[in-house]
Amino acid sequence: MSRGRPAFATDDWMQEQQLRAEAEAEGWRRMRQKFVRPEPALPTPARVIAAAVEADPHRTGSAILKAVVRFLIAAFAAYLAWIAGTDARFGEFDIWMATGSTFAVILALSMFGPARGFVHAAAETMRWLLLIGIGFGATWLAFNWAG
Repeated sequence: MSRGRPAFATDDWMQEQQLRAEAEAEGWRRMRQKFVRPEPALPTPARVIAAAVEADPHRTGSAILKAVVRFLIAAFAAYLAWIAGTDARFGEFDIWMATGSTFAVILALSMFGPARGFVHAAAETMRWLLLIGIGFGATWLAFNWAG
């Protein structure tokens, strides 16, 4: 056995490994360039996003107040149907059928078209009236509490 270098660490072997590594690196570089993604766009400022997205008034506000307003509108229309039925001297069954169907139809129609905008406006008005009424009531109680 010779005392020279082993066969795997010869200059030729190291040269071959170097050439393989360079060829592999070049292959990876070409692949990265081939599948490169475009630069991500700069994020848009919050002001631009807020200006672009307008709040839909029908999706804002209290759902409970809108439901109460729809119920009150439908109840008032049903009351008018009851008055019309009694004035026309319908039978009791006919009056109740007219009243119930009017209530259901008006309740359903209040969810579409211009009635939806009216319901939103009425709910906002009701909200402010409730706040003002509670404020006046609390003020009255504060000054007239017997205790």
